[in-house]
Amino acid sequence: MEDKKEVTKPTLPKLKVFNSFSNTKEEFTVKHEDKKLVTWYMCGPTVYDHSHMGHAKTYVCFDIIRRLLQDYFGYNVKLCMNITDIDDKIIIRALERK
Repeated sequence: MEDKKEVTKPTLPKLKVFNSFSNTKEEFTVKHEDKKLVTWYMCGPTVYDHSHMGHAKTYVCFDIIRRLLQDYFGYNVKLCMNITDIDDKIIIRALERK
């Protein structure tokens, strides 16, 4: 007879994030632990001129963080990003260009 070995799932490390208010790393917690739900609102670009690498960097960096939260840590991420349509820079640019 063969002895069957029980397969155990590896324990993930605790996710820590840097809190810029307290200047310390803190354990990441969610309000809905039972659903592993992370609701995330993030500011998007303010579109007032040509696209540049800075815009792409924002999307790439935050997409990597979202994928880590979902694929590695197993969180259910609901991400909402805005795109600002009006602000002072847009008004100034419109006045400059008449």
